[in-house]
Amino acid sequence: MTFLCATFSVLLSLISVSWAAESEVIPPGDLADSASLQEATRVLEEEIKLAAKPQTYVFIDLVTNAILIKGRGVELHRIPIERWSGSDLSRLAAPRRLRERPQVNRRKIDHTAVTEQDPISLVDMPTTFTLKFAPLLTILVLSNTDGNPWQWTLQQGRVWWSRLTAWGQILRTGVMSPPPPSLNLTVSLDHAQSLAWTVTEGMPFLIRRPTP
Repeated sequence: MTFLCATFSVLLSLISVSWAAESEVIPPGDLADSASLQEATRVLEEEIKLAAKPQTYVFIDLVTNAILIKGRGVELHRIPIERWSGSDLSRLAAPRRLRERPQVNRRKIDHTAVTEQDPISLVDMPTTFTLKFAPLLTILVLSNTDGNPWQWTLQQGRVWWSRLTAWGQILRTGVMSPPPPSLNLTVSLDHAQSLAWTVTEGMPFLIRRPTP
């Protein structure tokens, strides 16, 4: 009898731990808003699939304005989103996989240096970069340019270049096909470099969308 009671207690504790772990990945939602609950349920179902594998993935929460680096459902790093804009968010139901990581601002090798040169580090990461995914999705990561008008000008030029590229494709082909969904995310300069350092080719991205 004592053995059965002990076994039952262990099972209860395991169930409690499992339930607590799952509750951590449940995104907050408005219980009075059916659309919000539906989106939260979709995100939970997709994240359970991602968390079941030994991998690191990125969860972009456009409701709480945060980029979460996660593994096995556990938050490893959080990046606040200062502002964002996007198009065709309704097409972002399924997770995306990153096609290639951002290019590194590689240092020039000084062949005349006597001492060993430092390896690539976080400071070598770009502060503005584009992430492209399969299925089609483009995320433009911008860093906060407060007090730096030159950097603001460069970033705006990059935004307009993306638009011109899309228009040029229409002019060349004559096909008015809908452009792929896109996101513009503005974070701090340090956080932009941290994200560029973290992401790798093939990494899954899951996006939680706001509801009207």
